[in-house]
Amino acid sequence: MSRTEVDRSPVHSRVGPQRGRLKDAVDTFRAATTATGGTRWDWCAGVGTALAGLRGAWQEHVQFTEAPNGLFDELLDEPVEVTPAIDHLRRDHTVVAGAMTRVGSLLRAPDAGPDDEKLVLALANVAKLVDQHRRRGAELLYRVYSVDLAGGG
Repeated sequence: MSRTEVDRSPVHSRVGPQRGRLKDAVDTFRAATTATGGTRWDWCAGVGTALAGLRGAWQEHVQFTEAPNGLFDELLDEPVEVTPAIDHLRRDHTVVAGAMTRVGSLLRAPDAGPDDEKLVLALANVAKLVDQHRRRGAELLYRVYSVDLAGGG
């Protein structure tokens, strides 16, 4: 077995479940933001709970990728040039976290609810940013390991 074949297995066994948890969290978040029925307060509470779950999955993802000896360090050791892509993914981490913080603030506003256009757009933006980040990450992994992980798990 070549060095590349040996290295692939541990990466896939760690990346797949982590990507799946993030995908599940963004799917739950998206479902909460589009839920109908109930009161404005119920909607805000549901979105807040889903946001907390997404934020937790996001923090786990950032730790998984950026920690010393994490996925980014591992990818930087590969023979493929990945530095610009990893730099972009690191910037995404900051941008998405900031977007989540903004949504949290908007969600606590007295007029927050499913009819608050600014909030609804900010919620959609968070989901879009996470989806774009996941796609960029999958493309990088595919380029390095020639394996399609876009499905999330």
